[in-house]
Parts: sequence; C-alpha cells; structure tokens
Amino acid sequence: MKKLLAAVSILAVLAGVPALMAQPGAKPADPKAAEKKENPAEEKEAKWYNPDYRPYVASFDELYKLGDDFANNKFRLALSNYQTGRSILDKMREEVQRNKEEWADAKYLNEKWYWQTIDRKMREERILLEKKNRAKIKAVTYFTRAINHLDEIQNRSFREKQQMKDLTASVYRDWIIAQYDLGNLPQTIDLLERYLKIDPAFETEISPHKYLASGYGFKEAVAEKYNKGTEAERIFYKKNKNKHLLRATELKYKKDSPEYEHILELVNRDEIIATKPSP
Repeated sequence: MKKLLAAVSILAVLAGVPALMAQPGAKPADPKAAEKKENPAEEKEAKWYNPDYRPYVASFDELYKLGDDFANNKFRLALSNYQTGRSILDKMREEVQRNKEEWADAKYLNEKWYWQTIDRKMREERILLEKKNRAKIKAVTYFTRAINHLDEIQNRSFREKQQMKDLTASVYRDWIIAQYDLGNLPQTIDLLERYLKIDPAFETEISPHKYLASGYGFKEAVAEKYNKGTEAERIFYKKNKNKHLLRATELKYKKDSPEYEHILELVNRDEIIATKPSP
C-alpha cells in the first residue's frame, strides 16, 4: 500500500512539470532552441549552409578583422615575435662581449711580429661581425613578422591604445637599427617616416632624422653614381636628406648655434649646386 501511494505521488509531481515550465518567466528546456529564437538571422543563414563556400568578394567576410578578438590575437603574436627577435640580439651581444673579454685576457706568446698581431685582431673582428650580422638577419625576420601582424590590426580604437603605439614604436626602432647596420639604408626610409607619425613626440627625437638623412643621402648618391631615376627623383632625395639633416642639427644644437649655421651653409651650397643648370 505504501509503495502504491509513493508511485502516485511521483506521478503527480511529474504531471505538474509541464505546467511549471509553461509558467511565465520559467527557463526553456532547450537552450539551443532559445538561442535560435534570440538569433533569427543565424537561423536563416543555416538554410544557406555551404562548407565549400569561398567568397569571390571577401570584404564582407573579412569584417571579423575589425573585432577585439582578432586585434588581441594579432597583438599577442606581434609581441611574441618581437620578444624573440630581441632575445636573439641580446644573446648575440652577450656572446660578443664574452669573446672580447676572453681575447683581451688571452696570452699570444706565438706572436713574434707586429703583423701577426694585426692579422689576429682583424680575424677577431671578422668573427664578431659575422656573429652580429647573422643574429641581426635572424632578428629582422621576427621583427618583420611582428610588423605584419600589427599592420593587420584594423580596429581603430585598438590602434589608438597606448600599448599598441608602444609596441609598434619598439618594433620599428629595432627593425630600423638592424637593417641600417646590415647596410640596407634605403629600406629604412618608409618605416622611419611611419615611426615619426606614431606620436608627435617622436618628431622631436634626433636619431630618426639622422637615420633618414643617411637613407635619403644613400639613395641620392646611388642615383647620381649610376644615373638612376629622373632628375626630379634625385632632387627629392637631396631635399629630404638636407631637411632631416637640418632638423637633427636643430634638435641637438638649436638654431642659433654655430653648428646649425655650419650645416645650413653646407645645405645651401648643396641646394644651389643641385638647381644650377648644366652648361
């Protein structure tokens, strides 16, 4: 009898469940069904499901790149590549310093002639230069990857964040320094110009203008030596070389200094020769 009463009670409870679920404010039994009701657009898109779809015009399908998730992911990848590049350079400099100290403490008893000492020192310099260049080439690869990741961030609000500006500036600086040391002066120009636009304060730094003066000066010298490009292009290189040379001098010595007057005289002479018509 007791078992019969218990069974009746359970049936009564189960019978009341649908009524409870039907009450206003109760949670639906199927969360997916509720999600579909809340996202009617996605429900309609499900009718167009096509795993082989490849957009011919990709503009709409690339809108996800404007989102925070995409920006954060690209930022993390850029930071990781930048840190790897920095680590390569730091280890190289430690190794170079260690080599210098070891060579300085070593005794070279077999060197009887002066030319033997000179030959050894030149050999040591070649070894160090090779280590430096090898590390810088490898680091540039990682810095370039970091720049590519940063360039892919199209989220405007994210690009205005200070952490984004700081990382971008750091990557640009180390990329420029490494490329310049490797002799790739013309390649530094574009990134130097971009660096100056990251923050107005960067325009007041001396080094970017010195590097730019060298980069434009190199392009001008190559154009004149090999008669490359148009006359207008060569004048463009010259004017930009002189502009950044003057700006660097102004920032370091001020306009009323004898150093600035000296550079201004050289620039004026350079400009006059450039515009003087050929006989």
